[in-house]
Amino acid sequence: MRRSIIVLKYSEDNRYTLVYLSSILESYVASRRGVDYVVSRDPLSTVVRAVESYDRVIVMYSLMTPQIFSLIEELKGLRQIKLKYGDRVMLIAGGPHAAGDPRGTVCRLGFDIAVMREGELTLPKLLDEIVYGDLSQELEKVPNVAYRDSTGRVRETWFSVWREPHGSGPYSCRLNMSAPVEIMRGCSFACKYCQTPRIYRFRVRYRSICQVATQCRALYRRGVRTIRFLAPNGFGYGSPDGRTPAVDKIEKLLRTTYEYCERNVKLVLGAFPSEVRPDFVTRQVLEVVSKYVDNRRLAIGAQSGSDRLLRLIGRGHDSHCVYEAVDLAIEHGFTPVVDFIFGLPGETERDVEDTVKMMRELARRGCIIRGHTFMPLPGTPFEREPPGKIHPRYLEALREIAELGRLEGYWREQEDIARKIHEYITSSSLVV
Repeated sequence: MRRSIIVLKYSEDNRYTLVYLSSILESYVASRRGVDYVVSRDPLSTVVRAVESYDRVIVMYSLMTPQIFSLIEELKGLRQIKLKYGDRVMLIAGGPHAAGDPRGTVCRLGFDIAVMREGELTLPKLLDEIVYGDLSQELEKVPNVAYRDSTGRVRETWFSVWREPHGSGPYSCRLNMSAPVEIMRGCSFACKYCQTPRIYRFRVRYRSICQVATQCRALYRRGVRTIRFLAPNGFGYGSPDGRTPAVDKIEKLLRTTYEYCERNVKLVLGAFPSEVRPDFVTRQVLEVVSKYVDNRRLAIGAQSGSDRLLRLIGRGHDSHCVYEAVDLAIEHGFTPVVDFIFGLPGETERDVEDTVKMMRELARRGCIIRGHTFMPLPGTPFEREPPGKIHPRYLEALREIAELGRLEGYWREQEDIARKIHEYITSSSLVV
């Protein structure tokens, strides 16, 4: 029998995603014959050793766009091995970058296959084709992937998702790590800088309360005493239209989880990685959430203090909504951590002044200001817009807010990354 090994690239930056991926792969190899699986911080060295012992080596990466620049040399090395061993070595990429730029992932980064979404559904089918199938045939049977066909043309297979996310869990035996528990997937809003809604074509799906509580109980039995929830909009769980909070569903989720874990865990909802939209921060939601959660920080995405710019980027709320959310959060005992994006496309001097005014006012009210720089991510309407630059008025305000001890964020590093992403997207030169 042919023997295959799956090599998953470990990166601290996307460790939570890797826990879910590892969970999928652990289930896969446990139910198949002739397949091994390892996690490696240095896949290049691992592959060099593996090709001596295995008939096929499958290398997998989960990629966020800002990561690709630190991986170029590593990917070039893997591509050289691929050229030597042909289809004995297969390179697969998933994650937001592969979903946003599947063609570039294949043609420029040198991967054989880009997985665009729904790993629990797609990966077992894809791996079966690679491990047990005939790669001389096309990968048409596998949904959600992009690859080169026999003529060299990049093809994308059909869109397919489950009605509700299920399958993988927030714990990896191989990594001996846990991750936040995913409660929802996708987003119905259309913020022009964001990849999340477009990956799943604006569909929003929720894990059932029973499944979430069962996963939390499994973590509790492994000794986990702080349960973090994972969601694009933490207060959006169970919303029938994806645009208004479902207070009863949120309460049932938290209550059931708490009871499944014998009332002996700390629950975190509304802080990383389940930040919330300001239009979902209502009195009714906060009255429920404050009874169950242990986090006292509430991460709120304002993004701008300018109503004109909020309309331009498609946020779906105004600046008044941000002030209301902040006041309600403080009233219920939370410290708001408010996100702002600097250098958004179309930003004018007036927009900058409106945002500076809001940041200063929120800091005076007791908020933490968390700064970001706009990055033109592939697969978004803003992917070819100029990279964000931090206006001098922002720097002046940020210095004042820092003196108050109310400033967080990595806007300086993101300004440099934004420039690199823009150069990558607007260049036609090969990378790998």
